[in-house]
Amino acid sequence: MQLDAVAQTKAARTNPLAELRALKRAGVGEAAGRIRELLTELEDALDLDAAGALLSGEAERAALAAAEGFRTQRIALLGSSTLDTVPNLLTALLARAGVAPTIRSAGFNQWRFEIMAGAPNLKDLAPRLVACLLDDQAVFEEIADPLDLAAVEARCKAFPAELGRWIDACRAALGGRVILCTIPLSPLRRERIVDYRGKARLAAAWERMNAGILALAEEQPGTVVLAADALAAHATSIFAPDRMRHIAGHAFTPDFLRAYAAELARVARADLGLAKKCLVLDLDNTLWGGVVGDDGVAGLRLGGAYPGSAYRELQIVARDLVAQGVMLTICSKNDEAIAREAIETHPEMALRPEHFVAMTADWSPKPDNIRRQAEKLNIGIDAMVFVDDNPVERGAMRALAPQVTTVELPADPASYATVLLSRGDFNLLELTDEDRERVSMYRAQSAREELAAESASLEDYLVGLDSQLAVEPLDRLNAGRIAQLFAKTNQFNLTGRRFGDAEIETLRADGVRFFGARLSDRFGDNGLIAALALGAAPDGAWTIENFVLSCRVFSRNVEGALVTLVLRAARERNAPAVDGSFVETAKNKKFADFYRNLGFVETDGRFRHDLEQFPEWPRWIRVVGGEEAFHAR
Repeated sequence: MQLDAVAQTKAARTNPLAELRALKRAGVGEAAGRIRELLTELEDALDLDAAGALLSGEAERAALAAAEGFRTQRIALLGSSTLDTVPNLLTALLARAGVAPTIRSAGFNQWRFEIMAGAPNLKDLAPRLVACLLDDQAVFEEIADPLDLAAVEARCKAFPAELGRWIDACRAALGGRVILCTIPLSPLRRERIVDYRGKARLAAAWERMNAGILALAEEQPGTVVLAADALAAHATSIFAPDRMRHIAGHAFTPDFLRAYAAELARVARADLGLAKKCLVLDLDNTLWGGVVGDDGVAGLRLGGAYPGSAYRELQIVARDLVAQGVMLTICSKNDEAIAREAIETHPEMALRPEHFVAMTADWSPKPDNIRRQAEKLNIGIDAMVFVDDNPVERGAMRALAPQVTTVELPADPASYATVLLSRGDFNLLELTDEDRERVSMYRAQSAREELAAESASLEDYLVGLDSQLAVEPLDRLNAGRIAQLFAKTNQFNLTGRRFGDAEIETLRADGVRFFGARLSDRFGDNGLIAALALGAAPDGAWTIENFVLSCRVFSRNVEGALVTLVLRAARERNAPAVDGSFVETAKNKKFADFYRNLGFVETDGRFRHDLEQFPEWPRWIRVVGGEEAFHAR
């Protein structure tokens, strides 16, 4: 018996699914970190389905949601075919990313009826995301004769508008962000047309229809549309075997559904503000072929024919990511002077020193160096993606800094760029101006740190910054950034509430007003750094429904200045008071006394300011554009 137990323990250690089962029996809450590690070892759709099933129970979801570093997400799933495996796949893929999801499906082919009926099975979930995956039967079911190409063309032309109306009804019934997907045309539909002119006519109508569905992402606020052909690139096949279609109503293969779940997981992460921010690159045999310390700059393989073309391709991809706000750093075991010489002088380098916000080339352990880089950039280590050709270095990073996302590169550099991009670690719901300017913002932050080091006191430093604060109501241009701030701000988030696009719309209809605040200084524009939601109490007092502030501008008393502006505006509009609330979360405890320090009085867990005596205005902050914005409350 003892030998059997030893054998079982050994097997569990070498089999991720076996170890997951053992951890489930012991209680997943204590092993959330290990569970994330195990899930990274699973790629096969059937394995992920099994892992998700182990973690989908109510007790397991609750335990993961309570674990340190985990966030929660609510997702409703609709479709026209059998999607039974998607919740498990999505659970496994999101748990891997530190998200404990609650997922509910409306059942087979209920996508239209569930919404027409007011979402009786999904409404109480109050989903943040509503995902709908359709197969071509959803289009053809209203066509009497599939050989009547005129009827097919008319149906394809009308279908995007029909989906647009469905989105409106869906948002009215459920709220949340809607995620659609273009519809693949199956061989069963395409090949029954025997003449090539007819085949081309059907394909053209279908492509125009899918183009119309893709356009809904622009036309319908709060809508994401996935491209089925992009998902298909990550699957061996799209359509389920005929037997499974007939017996179980499966339209898609497990492999395609895995690719679909993976993309949904990326959207769910982006919705929570969990997109990665920083790409950390090794040098030798990663950014160029060869070892610069041995081969010299002239001996590096970079540019020109393969394999030099593959390394340059990775550099160009990294440069494009920088242009979209991804920070780039180097973490290499190298001599810094030699590494810099290569970056500055090699004629085929697509990346130059100005593309990097930090460069570490020494002989210290990389996990230690990457922690120091995260601290310098003022981001979490879990916002970093590590790329290194050396499997030993990747293993060390996974073991010693598991919060870092480590990319498993293939042996052949030809696929480096493709592998990095296929992960979608940096995908955002919407690229904002702040995202584009992130790299220059962090350069400006370095200049501020130099000023701080030279200043005699904190106040001298703050005065020297010459900070300018501007408040603006929510509008079409800043809505994405305001929702992004509410979604991803953890530390200065006074209630922990995360208003998504749909909730913002709903609250605005109820009279809540949303505002953003920008901060600039002598070193540059910090962008939109704060978001507030202001409502009204029954007695006419203004209520700060929530207030979030980017950690980039901590310690400059911007938060006090903004609340002071709210107090001034409330008094000028003859409000009797301003109310606020603080709800403790795992990360905002240091701000528990925020309202109290500004003169608010706590009663029954709420804070109220009587507008008699305002906080002292920080003399190092100037308001630009007037103080009128908050008067719109």
